[in-house]
Amino acid sequence: MIAPVTCPIRSSSLPPAIALVKKFPSEASPTSAIRPDYLSPSSAKSYLSCSLRFFFEKVAQIRKPTTVALHVGKAIHATLQSFNIARWRGEDSSETAMEEAFSAHFLELEKAEGPVDYADEETRQKVRSCAWNTVKAYMASNEVVSQMPLGVEVGLSAIIPGLPVPVRGVIDLVQHDLTAVDYKSAAAKPDAGHAAFDHELQLVTYQMMIEEATGDTPPSLDLIYLVKTKTPQVIRVKTPPANEQRKQRITDLYRIAYEGITTERFHPQPGMQCSWCQYMKECSGWYRQ
Repeated sequence: MIAPVTCPIRSSSLPPAIALVKKFPSEASPTSAIRPDYLSPSSAKSYLSCSLRFFFEKVAQIRKPTTVALHVGKAIHATLQSFNIARWRGEDSSETAMEEAFSAHFLELEKAEGPVDYADEETRQKVRSCAWNTVKAYMASNEVVSQMPLGVEVGLSAIIPGLPVPVRGVIDLVQHDLTAVDYKSAAAKPDAGHAAFDHELQLVTYQMMIEEATGDTPPSLDLIYLVKTKTPQVIRVKTPPANEQRKQRITDLYRIAYEGITTERFHPQPGMQCSWCQYMKECSGWYRQ
């Protein structure tokens, strides 16, 4: 059985690979627990995917270079937000205006969250061009419905039975009929079944938040994939609203995540994902303790 890492931990007891953990306030009481004010779908999923990675990223706050894929995804997301807000307010949502918005978001994110792990400037320019072409594909697609959205970047919360803190999230787009929409950027065309399965926690949480806010159940929980292929594709994956059994499973996952975080259960969960995890060095050091 793998023993969990107890947090906070003192950097003096760690091998060099985890020395950066000293940035975490280690002078707290050894019995103190992490008590988040709320959980989000992303934080719960991060913990459940690999609790030790969650520790390195969220608790010890070890910074890593921003990956190209993450930077591109954020730049695309920010531009779509600008596009939808402009449409919502009846402002300029033309291609020219959105290209200016994209350029601004791309540069701002590089400054705020960089450095971005580009191979060279030529790669940066190719990445930038591909990302903008993907945004243009969305704006020209049938997914831009004529009816104005009900909300853009809608921040909501929900009370989960048995969970001491609320669950909070931001929905990219709420359509006029209450359909929740979340944008995803991807390098390849998604498999619809796997996409819905992979994002079940997030989508059902959005349903629960909309139900708590409005008293109504959204007719669909949708993912819109912006696929960054040579010819960009825009693909909507629709998921029916969750029944009580599905919602109960999500409730249980939040309870597991909260209990694990607050009792400081942080241990590696090895798998294929380790090969591209940015915290491989720190995790290797954990094994050598």
